[in-house]
Amino acid sequence: MDTTIRTALEGQNPWWFDSPFSTGIDRLAWFPEIRRFLPAPEILLLAGARRTGKSTLVYQIIRSLLDSGSEKESILYINLDEPLFLSRSKDPAFLRELIEDHCTRHEGISHFTVCIDEVQNFEHWAATAKILYDTRPEIRLILTGSSSALLRREISTRLSGRYFSVQVWPLSFSECLAFSGIRNPTTVRKGQQFSVYTTFGGFPRVVLEQKEEIKRELLKNYFETIYLKDIIYPNRVRSNSDLYDVLYFLISNTGNLLSYNRIADSLHIAPETVREYIGYAEDAFLFSSVKKFDYSVKKQLANPKKIYCIDTGIVNAVAFALSGNRGSILENAVFLALKKKYGDIYYHKDRYECDFLIHENRKIREAVQVTESLEDPDTRTREMRGLREAMQAYGLGEGTIVTLKESGMERDERGQIRIVPVTEWLEEMERRA
Repeated sequence: MDTTIRTALEGQNPWWFDSPFSTGIDRLAWFPEIRRFLPAPEILLLAGARRTGKSTLVYQIIRSLLDSGSEKESILYINLDEPLFLSRSKDPAFLRELIEDHCTRHEGISHFTVCIDEVQNFEHWAATAKILYDTRPEIRLILTGSSSALLRREISTRLSGRYFSVQVWPLSFSECLAFSGIRNPTTVRKGQQFSVYTTFGGFPRVVLEQKEEIKRELLKNYFETIYLKDIIYPNRVRSNSDLYDVLYFLISNTGNLLSYNRIADSLHIAPETVREYIGYAEDAFLFSSVKKFDYSVKKQLANPKKIYCIDTGIVNAVAFALSGNRGSILENAVFLALKKKYGDIYYHKDRYECDFLIHENRKIREAVQVTESLEDPDTRTREMRGLREAMQAYGLGEGTIVTLKESGMERDERGQIRIVPVTEWLEEMERRA
């Protein structure tokens, strides 16, 4: 192996030399599925937006393996963001030779764990992973990636049945409290911290930063990095300005009903271009879309979608002047909690609208409405009738309205509606199985 490559690898694997390495604040407790998959021989893929903590989780996995008695040379970590490795990204033999060389150097070791960070940077990563999985059962692969399109395309064609996937998100509210060293906070303190959480979001580095101006700069940098590395470069976007306009429009309209035609008319670009750019942004984990629920998939696709951002901090940092609506930020935060927990989320729209429907086992299980406050009578009427319509449409005896601070219960012959402060609701979500 070339000396410069060997030197780069040694720098990425300090445990080989009994040198300390940072594992950050422990998040394994929040990802029990990761630990559950570790003994399995299948490839483990950690996917998610940049800066959500995927690399830190890998280091925590490495630490747990070393603590449980794994030999230090049995663990190989390869970060494909390394410029020296990027220069070989189109060489189909490079990654396999790197791994084979390490295993050959340590023939006395019976099992290896190979962790490859940002696999989408290597053009032939899936073919390499498949060959290693099929021919070298003593090698266990743990991969991370930041582009769902590239990962999904390769996985579906080459790695089907050979992998488990876990999506890594920014920190939840409870994780943010833990990262900030806040234990058993009062109701008032929770409310204060939730305001901080929705203002600056849950990216780990941002949560740990003390200075607000640096938090904002970090969030802007994260947006630019995702925009450049995971949207423009891999998709060879020709009109950067049109793409930026679409992304800015989405960030400034989180939670609103949006159609491709409406966005296209507003920005004076083609609807198909809008569709394409939104797809790229979703593939980079920057946004998630929520469809109108309908038993007809065709009708789901035909109706407007609601778009939510991966992190409320990015919304505030990038579209600060237009993101003063605390209600939409609150709705985005509730969406993230639901999406992490259930995955399959829709909205209801008939005569009235309900923000979220939880779909499990081919049935709508729960309806959730979100509003900053119910103090205004018109707002209360609108939110209640939208939720009640959804409850009636899907045969639900109970519905939930998540507010910033208010609580209560309303009952009638059609069922009951729980009004829950968001911090209490988030705690309930954490406790659910």
